[in-house]
Parts: sequence; C-alpha cells; structure tokens
Amino acid sequence: MYSPIKAGMIKRNKNLPSQQNMRYEMIFMDERQLMDIVKLQDFIIQSLTDKEIFRTHPADYFRKHLQTENSVIGTFTNDGLIAYSVLYFPGDSEGNFGVDIDLHRDELDKVAHLATVAVHPAYRGNSLQRMMQGIHLEAAREMGFEHACCMVSPKNHSNLQNMFSHGLIIRALKVKFDQRLRYIMHKHLDYPHLICPEEIRIKSSDVEGQICLLKRGYLGFGMIQSPDGFVVSYGRAWA
Repeated sequence: MYSPIKAGMIKRNKNLPSQQNMRYEMIFMDERQLMDIVKLQDFIIQSLTDKEIFRTHPADYFRKHLQTENSVIGTFTNDGLIAYSVLYFPGDSEGNFGVDIDLHRDELDKVAHLATVAVHPAYRGNSLQRMMQGIHLEAAREMGFEHACCMVSPKNHSNLQNMFSHGLIIRALKVKFDQRLRYIMHKHLDYPHLICPEEIRIKSSDVEGQICLLKRGYLGFGMIQSPDGFVVSYGRAWA
C-alpha cells in the first residue's frame, strides 16, 4: 500500500474541448512500477517532434534508481502513470555535474541531480514537473545534500522555466551525453544565489555568446519570450 505524498485534481487535455477533471496522486515509487516508467518514456519519445530535447534511458537505469528510497516520484490518475521524476546521487564520479561547474572535490558527495522528468502529453500544463521537482529538492535538502544540479536542453524552454522557478541558475553550457548541447544548472540548497541588478539579455540560440558570458563569470537566471524568440537573462553573482 502506497501513501500519497501529494494529491488533488488536474486537467486532462487542458484547454482543449475534451478537457476532463482527473484526480491524481504522487507517490515514491519502487521496482514494482518499473515497466510503467518504461512504457511512459517510450510513449513520450514517440510523441516528440524534436527528440533531441529528451534523453531516454534503458530499463536498468530506472531499476537502479527505484532501488534507492525516495529517488523516483510517480504521478498517477485513472489512466495509470502519467508523470515521473528521478533524483540521483552521483557521488564522487566524473558524471557529477559539480565537476562541470568547478565545485571543489570535497563538495561532490554533497551533490544531488534532478536527473530526468517526464509528463504525458495529455497532462502537460498542470505544473506536475514543477511539483515533483520541488518535492525532490526538499527531500535532497532534508537528506543533507547541499547542491542540486541538472542539465537542460537549450531548446526545452518549458523545462528551463521550471528550473528557474526553483532557483536553479545556468552555470555552464557545453556538449554532454550523446553529443548534445546542454545547460548545466545549479542551486545551493541552503544559500541560494543572489544576482546583481546588472542584466544582459541574449538570445537562447546564441550559443557562443552565452558561453562567452559564462566564462566571464555571468550566470543565467531567467528567460522571457520576445518578438525575436526566447531570451535568457544573465547577471553576476554578488561577491
């Protein structure tokens, strides 16, 4: 028997004529729901027009995380599993995103990754990703972790906005797994970043310009949609 960590009502096919009210429950998952995750992942990747923005994983990846308590959150309705979020503890390894943002080696075992999140297309627009990741950030802090990191495709504006809403900032922009360009984002769970009032706005498509700003010590802290497309805001951290 699972105890819900959050429950309520959401919309299926939000803002469409077929919109329905649906009850949802969020739970911490275990290995018994492995195939539910795999099936949802496969459905989502098939539904994407730009598959580059979503990184898929084999079943063993999810099995490993499901064996760690509180690492995987699942959201369920009468349709079954409709969203999941994975929290990962990389330890002192090369895959730790703390390496990408030059954290001291002694800090690496204090890093938690917001590793992957997915929402069924029929349930997007209900802030499920934001809710699940908020739960995971609080869980990581309560477990004694001090840093939260994640990587986000520059093309995935929805995911990027969600990360900004949680206080994560862009610390690096580089080619990562599968030779795909990714932002590396970071939040200190006890001491959030404070950005100076000075602001530089740059198109999200200007990769070289953003890399140059990051090398100069600027941090990406927000994004807006302009007539020319999406624009990312950069500023310097308070000394």
